[in-house]
Amino acid sequence: MNLPTGLALCSLSAILLVLGSCLLGCSKMEEEPTATSSHAPAKPVVFDPMSVSVDTPQLIKGRDVWLATCAQCHIPGLGGAPKIGDTDDWGPRLAKGKDVLYDHAINGFLGPQLNEMPPKGGFTHLSDEEVKLAVDFIVLAHE
Repeated sequence: MNLPTGLALCSLSAILLVLGSCLLGCSKMEEEPTATSSHAPAKPVVFDPMSVSVDTPQLIKGRDVWLATCAQCHIPGLGGAPKIGDTDDWGPRLAKGKDVLYDHAINGFLGPQLNEMPPKGGFTHLSDEEVKLAVDFIVLAHE
């Protein structure tokens, strides 16, 4: 592919900038706690959906639905989605009860920070029952 010289240089510069940023981020060493430091570095918590003990076909189906759909936003917290496994994110939501969770998951919800839960997470092909099973899995994951 023959690119004009200016465009080729711009593309090369952009690639080098991105690679340089990645390498810079990778080269930073995590500080070891010292006798004078007041806290250890925070380690990211990664939720493992397979670590949740599911013992019924319904919960297995709920986990499968959640993995195929909900996980896309609820593992990384995309768009302000509450991160699975984060009790600070989920505590107030779980306190409202399953009926509210079902309603918000099925019909959608606009949160106070204008973060949106689209109806069925945008996966409109899911049945209401499948969405409820995914919610049941989320609730179980936080017990």
